[in-house]
Amino acid sequence: MQVLVRHGRQSNEPMVNFQLTGLKQAIGKDADIRVLESDLIWTYQEGADNHDADPMSLALAKGRPFKMWFRHATDDPRERIDFFKQQDPNVKVTYSEYEPSVDKLLSYVKNEGPVDAVVALFDGSIVVHLAVARLAKMGLRVPWRLSVFFGSMCIRDDNLSEPLASQPSSHPTIHVFGRRDEYYFYHRTAAGRRAPEDYYEDAVILEHSEGHQLPSPGAKQSKLVYERIAEGMRYHCGLTSAVPRRVARPPKPTSFAVRNLDDMTPRKLRVLALCGGHSCAAVIKFQTTQLKAALGKDAAEWTYLEGSKPWSWYEGEPTVSEMEEKIANGAQLKNWYMDTCHEESGKKSDRLNSFKQFDPATRVEYHDVQGAVQHLKKYIMDEGPFDVLVAFSQGCIMAHLLIGHLRQEAPGGRELYPERWKHTRHTAEQMPWRCSVFFSGMHLRDRAFLPLFETRSPHPTVHVFGKRDEYYDYGRDGFGNKPQEEYYVDPVVLTHDQSHELPTSAPRARQIYDRITTEIWRHCGGRPE
Repeated sequence: MQVLVRHGRQSNEPMVNFQLTGLKQAIGKDADIRVLESDLIWTYQEGADNHDADPMSLALAKGRPFKMWFRHATDDPRERIDFFKQQDPNVKVTYSEYEPSVDKLLSYVKNEGPVDAVVALFDGSIVVHLAVARLAKMGLRVPWRLSVFFGSMCIRDDNLSEPLASQPSSHPTIHVFGRRDEYYFYHRTAAGRRAPEDYYEDAVILEHSEGHQLPSPGAKQSKLVYERIAEGMRYHCGLTSAVPRRVARPPKPTSFAVRNLDDMTPRKLRVLALCGGHSCAAVIKFQTTQLKAALGKDAAEWTYLEGSKPWSWYEGEPTVSEMEEKIANGAQLKNWYMDTCHEESGKKSDRLNSFKQFDPATRVEYHDVQGAVQHLKKYIMDEGPFDVLVAFSQGCIMAHLLIGHLRQEAPGGRELYPERWKHTRHTAEQMPWRCSVFFSGMHLRDRAFLPLFETRSPHPTVHVFGKRDEYYDYGRDGFGNKPQEEYYVDPVVLTHDQSHELPTSAPRARQIYDRITTEIWRHCGGRPE
């Protein structure tokens, strides 16, 4: 069989020949492999490319220039690498100089063929999709029998993808993805567009556990992937009548993997835990012990944070328990903010502050919220990235205030922040962390801040309540105010039979923490393999 290969971006013929070692071993002497190299030279662009060519790539290139298949531009006004722009559903991408690359492929097949199978790597797959889209628009069949894509990427220019986006092609395809590839989420979900695997009917999806590369020759899983590719190539190219093994389609990822975005290497999950009011970091560290165990001690790094307002008991405030005092070990207890209850009568009663807040007629005033929000925001931006925010009691209210304020701030790129991770926010609605988990949380009681959630936030949240908590009805109902659950588009709400605390009693505690960890990993790229 005659196999034509399209290299990826920042690649060339010598490099792709090395990359194909495992595939060559699998198909052996059954194939004559030819590489079609692009005519466009790639050079590193600071601020656009993820990285310059590394020493290994330079050695494999054998002194020849690196190539690419087309150029592109975006309407994103922010200064951030192309990796983030491409994955932003709101960014418009426009291709240029792609037509000669499509012409070169179709002309080669017509004039130098027959070609039985086309193998394309990464950006090279886009040119093949563009060729298939052009043929579909002209009502012509694909003149080769099978396409094999490693790191299949979508046509990001919406003006060019329509033929495949509206009507899948019947052309047989195999798509191979690395689950640890920083592009894996983008490869399979296409920034909210039709993913390349969905351009084709009955596409075969194969996965391996490595990163942005072809499966390593010699690895057991790689051998299985290459064997299945070889089966498909021999069958579709007429070398055998044996129908290839059916492969179950792996589920699509639900979020981008956790990465160190400077070099795209994997890193541990990072969790920021906010303590409640009249509390301290030591207390929230103790309270979250079971959640930490459920996530896995080696899977996550935890940071425990307390408020900045010193708190001392006064008449009407709750009394700190002996256990909390013991855990605090003499540390100054803090609040995130201070507040005042203005009762309807205008006079101060001897009711507990909690009962005053339960009274819809009481006007509650938060003090120095702007300072508290800026304090927490600065900590997150200075010490981040964090992936998950966990909060208890007043810490939940503080998180609502921060989220509400961040919704009003346009995200930035390098023009505002030098660190790459700060460029991942596509819109103001996307927080600089993935999801939030609230224990015994409450709504905003100061009416001055209710406009922060006139519309619901799409930020993913989990809300956990104790049914014996004196704040339970208040926290769930709102007592004349919008309950906190209604601040968010799709909140996950869990309850237990304990009080104002994180759940500890089996079996319900375990069930809750299992569900929380499921939600966390759903929004953080999946549980590590």
